[in-house]
Amino acid sequence: MTEGTGAGQEGVPERHEGLRERHRRLFGSGASLERLVFFSDAVFAIAMTLLVLEIIIPEGLDQEHLGAALLAAMLEFFAYTVSFAVISTAWMNHHRKFIVIRRYDVRLQWLNLLLLFFIAVLPMPTSFLSNYGGEISPWPAVLYASVTAAVFVMLNLIWVHAWRAKLMTQDVDRAMYRYVFWSILPVPLVFVLSIPVAFFHTDAAMYMWLLIIPAMVITRRIGRKGADAP
Repeated sequence: MTEGTGAGQEGVPERHEGLRERHRRLFGSGASLERLVFFSDAVFAIAMTLLVLEIIIPEGLDQEHLGAALLAAMLEFFAYTVSFAVISTAWMNHHRKFIVIRRYDVRLQWLNLLLLFFIAVLPMPTSFLSNYGGEISPWPAVLYASVTAAVFVMLNLIWVHAWRAKLMTQDVDRAMYRYVFWSILPVPLVFVLSIPVAFFHTDAAMYMWLLIIPAMVITRRIGRKGADAP
């Protein structure tokens, strides 16, 4: 009886371990990405819609004050334009990645949710930047740059994890993986570098964001060279 009880007790951890393994196999990964992609698209779309709600022209203005009201809304329109470009670029990057990402696991799901968290938050620093940007305080530019950098860092983390976890189609080789990784790197890099600049000159930090365009050209060339390297 004693020996039988001992054998049964020893078998309990094995049954629990087997249950965990089976749970991980059934629920921890899969090939159906439709819900993940559709949910992500919805969050991107809602964030884009919320951006434009910040651009408000007061009602009842006469012709004499209409021009001044439009001029006052220019900073809001600038912040909207930048944020629309950020979300559009992030959505296109996300869409292209999930053309070749064919499977998911729990870590990929969490990384994608973190990305959507920063996308959903972006209208808040956009409003902060449009209302209090300029030379009033460095914090609107700092917050905006931090959230935007986080968006593109998460996109790269999704890409890196999908590669390491072998969640991609076999058509993506190491050369393509490196090229895609390098192509997005300038965006978070420029925004992060603009953060300390904002504490000395806020407008200069915001103008730095324009460096993303030439930086992307340079890094894509580096990515092509790195991809061609053995």
